[in-house]
Amino acid sequence: MPFLKNTWYVAANAYELDEGMVSRKICNQQIVMYRTSTGEIAALADRCPHRFVPLSMGKRVGDTLACGYHGLRFDSSGACVEAPNDDDSQKARACIKAYPAVERDAVIWLWMGQSELANPDSIPAFTFLSDKEKFGSCQGYSHIKGNYQLIADNLLDLSHVHYLHPHIHEGSDFSAFTNKVKLDGDTVWSMLWRHRYALDEKRQHMMGLPAEVEGQGHSRWDVPGVLLVDTALWEHGKSLEAPGSVETPSAHLLTPETEFTTHYFWASGRTFDIHNEAMSAGTAQMMKAVFETQDGPMVEAQQADMGASTDFLEHHPIILKADAAGVMARRILKRRLKEEARGVGDALVAAE
Repeated sequence: MPFLKNTWYVAANAYELDEGMVSRKICNQQIVMYRTSTGEIAALADRCPHRFVPLSMGKRVGDTLACGYHGLRFDSSGACVEAPNDDDSQKARACIKAYPAVERDAVIWLWMGQSELANPDSIPAFTFLSDKEKFGSCQGYSHIKGNYQLIADNLLDLSHVHYLHPHIHEGSDFSAFTNKVKLDGDTVWSMLWRHRYALDEKRQHMMGLPAEVEGQGHSRWDVPGVLLVDTALWEHGKSLEAPGSVETPSAHLLTPETEFTTHYFWASGRTFDIHNEAMSAGTAQMMKAVFETQDGPMVEAQQADMGASTDFLEHHPIILKADAAGVMARRILKRRLKEEARGVGDALVAAE
């Protein structure tokens, strides 16, 4: 399966680079990332051109990476700046690929395609991760043995929550909710309104809301597979903008490691008790458990049944009404891949 190149992928949570180099396979390419002394993000092919060993097995020397085998040293542009025991002519031959990378909304975004087309302004917003005055938040990572589009299907169909995670919406019925799908350019929205939504006593106390409320759970999907689930709750007769309403957005940032494995970067935010670090840690623990013991095994079982295939629709599944957003997203990605293969996508990206 080909991967879309001229787009932004999430390659790491920003805090990971505070601890040093991070090496991760993205779209079948092994890439090493680090933060320079000026705070910029360097992303290089994690492969020394001499003996093909990972540069991540070497060490940082200032803002450069030195190969641990023979000491060839590369700067953040991929240029070889030192070739011990050789003359300068070797440096020009030893350059490696560098990838445009930026830090935004507490994650590292990586551009896999033509560097001249990389426009950070096209990165979808996840502002709850950077707005520390309004939101408390947590972030984490899970590795899923399934194609990334299968996880997007899961996240765009929120009807599964009542069966796979019944404890989350206990006391409420999905059939009583309103679900509408809309398309905004290449952005897919699966809009969900929860009417007379039931809150247990714990959440009532925690959020300062009554037992029955109104709510929303709007999923926004953008190419190649980055999703915002914009959830909120408010009192009957009021609106999201009214004092006392609660927002609990989450991010689900899906990056293919290979055709059959996915880096799942996830995050959750809240507008109540935002400085409670114990609550943030508990939320992260709960999210990790849900994704790795409930959603993850389902996606992995799907992939195991599909074998070497990654196109779910080619298996001619029964399509339910709740699948509308997922099917729409798949068709958009398929079209973008075809356009990129023909060179059409380059002009579209440049115009964004």
